[in-house]
Amino acid sequence: MPISRLLLQNAGTKLLALGIACTTWYLLSGERRERISERSYRIPLSIVNIPRGTLIVSPLPDAVDVRVRGSFTQLRQLEPGKLEAVIDLIDAGPGEKRYRLEPEDINLPRQVEVIAISPPEIRVALDQVAEKTVPIVPDLVGQPAPGARVEDVTVEPRVARIQGPAKTVSRLSSVRTEPASVEGRDASFSVPSIVAAQAPGVRIREGQIVTVRVRLQRLLEPTPAARPRKR
Repeated sequence: MPISRLLLQNAGTKLLALGIACTTWYLLSGERRERISERSYRIPLSIVNIPRGTLIVSPLPDAVDVRVRGSFTQLRQLEPGKLEAVIDLIDAGPGEKRYRLEPEDINLPRQVEVIAISPPEIRVALDQVAEKTVPIVPDLVGQPAPGARVEDVTVEPRVARIQGPAKTVSRLSSVRTEPASVEGRDASFSVPSIVAAQAPGVRIREGQIVTVRVRLQRLLEPTPAARPRKR
């Protein structure tokens, strides 16, 4: 078969393939020719797969700083609001561990390179979740009116159920209400109150809303001494 006839056979398909090849080469070579840029972003830090029955008890940064490199077009098309750094605690247990942030922990397009992460590692401490029932102690402030004194203070309910990190919960023997003022009072009264926050990570499961009852007693005024009669 003549070469000319062989070249013209299926000419449309061959021209289409040639066009695709030329276009692909142009696009790839265009990316290589495009200027390379660097940008910095501050992105949120997410902790995932926290083991059931545990709490994070260490302070964590809200965000990390990431510097990336890529073509000008790729970086311009990035949506910073969709970027995040992720630490996976799937195999973690109670205790402290340091997690190094790697480029694969940042959800970036494959063509964009991570060149720096700050901080480079995150300290994560886990503790078991514990519950405990403790008495509620009413907190009074101020001074009653002259001639009156506090005779008794009660709170209803009397106990609260708290939940939080096991080490912190074990150290708590009671919880206190928000301050109730007796300033200038001269008669018994009741006021609603709440149990105040006791420690980081501890929350009130039951008994947060309480009633504080204060019983005041009026002191007897001294009888004026009789004056001696004049003779």
